[in-house]
Amino acid sequence: MKLYNKIPIIISVILASFVFTIDADAQCKRYTKKYCLPSLSPYMHNGQLTSAVFNPGDSADVVMTFNAGKEYRILICNQEQIGNVQFKILDKSRKVLYKSDPEEPNSYWDFKVTNTQQLIIQLTVPPMEKTNQKNNLVPNGCVALLVGFKE
Repeated sequence: MKLYNKIPIIISVILASFVFTIDADAQCKRYTKKYCLPSLSPYMHNGQLTSAVFNPGDSADVVMTFNAGKEYRILICNQEQIGNVQFKILDKSRKVLYKSDPEEPNSYWDFKVTNTQQLIIQLTVPPMEKTNQKNNLVPNGCVALLVGFKE
């Protein structure tokens, strides 16, 4: 009988976790549209919003296709509380083509592609400083990867 009393509580906890996840994702998309998209100018946005909430020390690899004959801008934009997100651009053989400056916020790379190819964009959020770890609160923040192009 006691298990039946706990089922509504368990269901409520599960539903609340989904709501918080969806809300964080929606806030990240709003942040991206408001603060990051304008930085792509004069490049046209490719229409894909690639953004997620990251914690200190997180990293991700994103594979994207770039078409021959176009000029591109890859822009990384993030909320300040997680530090300057660093990124590398790698080719399929994992040779580093570009590496961002860790001191530069909202950094970008402009380039032209002669042959259609897939590139790997490696994102890395810096680890949290030990002085900030005393309160056990881990900040998280939105990280957006935007791609713009010129014909």
